[in-house]
Amino acid sequence: MVVESEEVRHESSEEYDSEEYEDDDEVLDTEHIDVELEEDDFKTQGKERCKDAFLNFSSDYEDNEADEDNDLVDEDEEGFGSEEEIDDTAGANDLDLGDAVGAGFPIHDPSVKWNKMKPLLGERYESPHQLQQCLTNYAIKSGYNIKFAKCDTVRLTAKCGSKMKSQPCPFRVHASWMTQERSFQIKTLVDEHKCVRNFNISNLLSPRWLARHFLKELIMKPNLKCKEMQSIIRTKFHCGVSWSKAYRTRCRAMTIIDGKLTEHYARVWDYCHELLRSNPGSTVQVGVTVNPDETTYFHRMYLCFKAIKEGWKIGCRRVIGLDGSFLKGTCKGELLTAIGRDANNQVYPIAWAVVDIENKANWKWFLELLTEDLNLLDGGGFTVISDQHKGLLEATKEVLPNVEHRQCARHIYANFRKTYSGVEFKNMFWAASLSTVESEFLRKMDDIKEVNPNAYEHLIARDPHTWCRAFFRTDVACEAVENGIAECFNAIILDARKKPLLAMFEEIRLYMMDRFYHMLQKAEKWESVVCPAAIKKMNKFGEDLRNWNVNPSGPSIFEARNGLEGYVVNLQSRVCSCRLWDISGIPCVHAQCAILFTGQDPVHFISEWFHVDRFKAIYANNILPVNGRNLWPRTSYIKPLPPLARRMPGRPTLKRKRHATESQDKYSQNKMKVTGKGRTVQCKNCLQRGHNKASCKNPKVTPEPKPKKKMGRPRLDPDISHWTRGGVRGGVRGSRGGARGSRGGRGGNRGGAVGNTGDVVANRGGGVAEVGGVAEVEGGGVAEVEDDTIPEKYLVHLWKAMQDLKLSRYSTEEIKKSLSLTDSHMKQLNDYNDTIEQVLPMSMEEEYPPQTEYPVHLRIVKKRRPSERIVKTKLKKMGCVGTSSNSPLELD
Repeated sequence: MVVESEEVRHESSEEYDSEEYEDDDEVLDTEHIDVELEEDDFKTQGKERCKDAFLNFSSDYEDNEADEDNDLVDEDEEGFGSEEEIDDTAGANDLDLGDAVGAGFPIHDPSVKWNKMKPLLGERYESPHQLQQCLTNYAIKSGYNIKFAKCDTVRLTAKCGSKMKSQPCPFRVHASWMTQERSFQIKTLVDEHKCVRNFNISNLLSPRWLARHFLKELIMKPNLKCKEMQSIIRTKFHCGVSWSKAYRTRCRAMTIIDGKLTEHYARVWDYCHELLRSNPGSTVQVGVTVNPDETTYFHRMYLCFKAIKEGWKIGCRRVIGLDGSFLKGTCKGELLTAIGRDANNQVYPIAWAVVDIENKANWKWFLELLTEDLNLLDGGGFTVISDQHKGLLEATKEVLPNVEHRQCARHIYANFRKTYSGVEFKNMFWAASLSTVESEFLRKMDDIKEVNPNAYEHLIARDPHTWCRAFFRTDVACEAVENGIAECFNAIILDARKKPLLAMFEEIRLYMMDRFYHMLQKAEKWESVVCPAAIKKMNKFGEDLRNWNVNPSGPSIFEARNGLEGYVVNLQSRVCSCRLWDISGIPCVHAQCAILFTGQDPVHFISEWFHVDRFKAIYANNILPVNGRNLWPRTSYIKPLPPLARRMPGRPTLKRKRHATESQDKYSQNKMKVTGKGRTVQCKNCLQRGHNKASCKNPKVTPEPKPKKKMGRPRLDPDISHWTRGGVRGGVRGSRGGARGSRGGRGGNRGGAVGNTGDVVANRGGGVAEVGGVAEVEGGGVAEVEDDTIPEKYLVHLWKAMQDLKLSRYSTEEIKKSLSLTDSHMKQLNDYNDTIEQVLPMSMEEEYPPQTEYPVHLRIVKKRRPSERIVKTKLKKMGCVGTSSNSPLELD
């Protein structure tokens, strides 16, 4: 059972007691920090090295631990003698020292560059590990492989690693401890190779050895990829390594640079005291958890520098963005951040904290500290923007009850899109969210309600006062509906979130120091009194400036109009009825029109929150420098252990999962793809949705036959027919080539003539074909003619075809024979003709009255009588050829 966490608050006013920082037996020397990777017998007693990544670290760092990859070699390996053989072996190059003092023999210099090292007979070393490093460097530089037959705390024997059995290589090195002094000396050296120099030395390039050679590169370029490391190794050492070895090399090098994980958390108290010493007035709080067995674990840590919070009070708008992001290092957790907006509308980190999990308790703890640092009181006059995290929403209501709490509209839409997706819903949502007046918002919401009432209810339940501009306050000069500025800071510190605790805090601190300095240098080059970002936003607001007209009502009151839209602008009060100027503090397009009408510059009407003087005041005081770890004061608090690992379900990921609603530009790693995600499948067996045929257990259902598709393009309104004497204008054109294939023959005409050689006739001009049953007419319709009566809807088309043939000097008998009409058909047409003659004169040679005097479906365009040659040419193009002007028409 975990005991309630113990919190210790340190302020700048605290007086440090000199006795509090006295070193005990368990505390290491302050001048050196020993970062141990593994316990090893080769570690030199009483000697510790500093591995501080920020101050006293160099690329020539020498690790004092034995290389595990080449510790021991099997004594029975072929090609090597036994222990007695190795010890008793002697040759011309053996050195018989006896008990002589080794003052005259050279001492190995570890500061020599690695490719200049060479073993010498009688050379003295401080340990077997140091000699092993020298031999490894020499072998890699020369390109000859070696193997360590014996490598322990007493002696070291190395031989050539060549596998040529026909001609063994004589290279051999043997060393042991001297009897008169504590030095490890080379007793035997045969520096001669008879093998091939092929640079096959990949076994010598261990991750531990390579890590020391990549320290400088990784310090300068922490994002160095393993593929790049492989290329560097091949170029520098003429030997290739696998990707996994390059990865292990990078991990070991980063461990050396950042230090051991337990050391980071053990020195949390020392780091906090150093921050308070170097930056008086800052707030640092650390929380630990004490278990029943009295073991102490790190819980959470809050940090807010005095220079940052004072800069926010001086010049930043009263808007704070709250967000949490995951830590991606060995110890998981959450990084809570509070982000402000400077005068140039840029990121201004205020405070940050590391917690174990993002919940209500941790957010409440964070907000209480933030409220005390920024003097927020009950939140009146301030605005907070966050996502829809329930713990954050509840904590904000308790700590800051009177604050204006805006919810990120992008998160609102992300949840809305899960149920109501599509471009139409997306555009309507953002139109409603960006509405600046309540009437416009209600109108946009009514549009959503007409499309889907459930979507309307979904958005109303999310409290539009928190995500719509129409309900925002007008005294904070911020119209933002998204919390993207907090997401921006999380992306900036992405690499820092992969590091251990103190390394991450230090990288964020150094980033803030560098940012303060460069922001102040940047502001010195601005010539305008207003920051560039505000001017750029004002120009964006005024893109539609030319379409607005200004009507003055007084010296400072104007009306801006664009068609039926009109807004009232008051320059003295700096307000506009559209409320965009009031919310953002930057003149809208209506205000800009009125300002330009008076001959003034709209830049002078931008809110003072965006002035350059405020920007300089924000970054005037920078964070003060902090000493390195070797100079941190020692505290007497119990050293906390790293937090216990929380195993999350699934495979851990490093990259943030982008939502589908986020924009996909050319810099995005994951491009937008068209997928079938979200699509509901339909079973082909039972015709039900929700499963497929493979998993279907229902009986098979035969689908209903689909209705036969009508030929041609359907009319927009079948009751209206626009036609001329040359044929119908509109509806379906029979065929472009002049002929249309149907069951027994082809028929096609554009002027009204008809061809018939089978059982189906298609005609373009409006005629009817009837041979026992099927008739196809203009418009793609198919009708069944049972008796000798022509349907009413076809009379007008058939009557028009008759008039066209009469106009071409065809007799009644020829027309009757050409159209395959019976006597009853002719009688019905003559009766219809008598009805038409009462309205429309049937003389083909006189001019027709205006079209508006006749019914819509009988409008006729003025047209001269066609000649016989024109009729024959048209008929020929349609596939109909007449033998003479008095003979019936036949199909070609």
